[in-house]
This record gives sequence, C-alpha cells and structure tokens, in this order.
Amino acid sequence: MSDLPIRILMATRDGERFVSEQLRSFLDQSHANWDLEVSDDGSCDRTRDIVRAFGEAHPRRLVHFGDGPRRGPGANFLTLLMHAVETAPDSALAFSDQDDVWLPEKLSRAAEWMEANGALEGAPLAWTCRTILTDARLAPIGESRCIRRPPSFGNALVQNILAGNTLVLSPAAARLMSRAASAAIEHGVCHHDWWCYQMLTGAGAHIHCEDTPLVLYRQHRRNLLGHNGPLRGRILRIGMVLKHDYAGWVEKNLAALRCCEKLLTPQARKTLRRFMQARRRGRVALAASIPKLGLHRQSAHDDHVLRLMAVSRLL
Repeated sequence: MSDLPIRILMATRDGERFVSEQLRSFLDQSHANWDLEVSDDGSCDRTRDIVRAFGEAHPRRLVHFGDGPRRGPGANFLTLLMHAVETAPDSALAFSDQDDVWLPEKLSRAAEWMEANGALEGAPLAWTCRTILTDARLAPIGESRCIRRPPSFGNALVQNILAGNTLVLSPAAARLMSRAASAAIEHGVCHHDWWCYQMLTGAGAHIHCEDTPLVLYRQHRRNLLGHNGPLRGRILRIGMVLKHDYAGWVEKNLAALRCCEKLLTPQARKTLRRFMQARRRGRVALAASIPKLGLHRQSAHDDHVLRLMAVSRLL
C-alpha cells in the first residue's frame, strides 16, 4: 500500500447542507496519509462553523482554513493549489467539491497508481476516475461516461474530460500547475479542472482515467455545473454555446496558455499558436484547421459539431 502524502483541497461556499458528509468520507479513506486545506469563498450559512468544528475534532487533519479570493470557484481552487504547493511541495494534491462523498478506496487507488508510475521520482502525473451520479440524498441514478479517446492537448484545447471533483495531481504536476496558476487567475479562467487538463497535456504529463467509479457525485439544484444526465446536460451545453459562454471560456484559456508557453512542449506551443491564428481568421479557415491541428472532442459526432461551431463563430 502506498504511503504517498496527499493534501486534499476543498473549496467551499454556502455548503452547510452537505459538507459534513464529505468531511466524514475523508476520515473513512483507506489511505491514511492525508491532510486537508479548505478555502471558503464567502459563505453566509454555517459552512465555516462546520469546518472549524471538524478541525477542532481532528487538528492533525485540517492544516489550513482560509478565505478565498471571491473571484469564483476556479480562482478559489487555484489559490488553494498555490498555497498548498508552497507549504507542502512534496505532497500530491486532491481536489474536492463540498457536496460529494468519496468512496473509501478513492485516495488509495490514486496513490498506488501514482507511486507505480513514478510520482516519487518526480514524474508529472494526474489521476481521475468515473463517478456514481446520485440525487441529493445520495441515491444512485447512473454513472459518468467512460473516456472514449485518450487525453491529449488537441482534445484539451476544445473540451475538458478531467472531472475536477475526482482529480489528483502528483507532487511534480502540482508544482507545474502552481507555476501556471497566477496566469489563469489573471485572465479569468473559469474552470480549474479544464485548465489543469490543458496545462498538463501541453506539458507532456501522464494522465490516467480510472474506469472504476470512486466518488458519489451529488446532483442538486445548487450544483454549479452538475452532470445533469445526457439529455439535460446536452441542452444546457447548447445554451452555453449559443450565449457565447463557450467561446469566452476558450478565449480566456488561450490567453492564459500564451502566458505559460515556456511550460509547454515545443509541439504544444506550435499547436497553440496555430489555433490562435486560425481563430483570428475565423469561420471556414478555422473549421478547416481543426483536423489539421489535431483538435477533437470525444466522439465523431461532436467533432462535426465543433466544425459547425467554428463556422458559426461560436468557437
């Protein structure tokens, strides 16, 4: 069994209804070598009291409880990441939402895979897993989809497949992401997990997607971006595209990536620059460049939709 130190990073805001169950699931982990940092982004309910009580009951587990930057959950997680790397540079980092529940083997499976793949020797690694979708009372309603195509920078530029509520970074990957975090915050990158996917694939890190579901992913009204199921989720994503939310996210991601070019491989830098040039040309030129640059989503159908979005100025 691995003894890799893991620091859990949990961002909270008005989570009193569910956060206690998530904290208890940390205590139930079979991997014993973990501690916890929490950043609260302005809760107006009892969330802060619940976290403080947990820290008083388990003082060796809660090593930091601070205030978030109040610039959205992405900035909150990235600020947590930078603090954790500064104070625990040799720990792996595990992101946690406030309303999920981890199954007992979650951290041990991540730690064992990382140790077997060179985490202790400085390899930049990321581990993620599938989730069991539940209702607000944790009754199962399905499972998240399997990853069809392997992780790559060409996929990461146009789609995120890393579930932030399952993501674990090796110490080297965490240090890499810490170097890139300030640029993401400065440019308003909205989704820390998508940013991790882009930076890690762009830097040549090894990413593993575990087929076994090891997180209970609670679906409820206050989820910021819940899974929502295949039909409702697709409708919501189409709405975001039509409102140009997606194109705005891509624009912010690209601006931040440009600031972090020195962390990317030569091939990733070339792909990034050519994609940005194609976006400036727009429409037909952009659509034609997508397969040439190796940009793709997770299915042939979604690849076709991506080209339509390019022609419609939605990419």
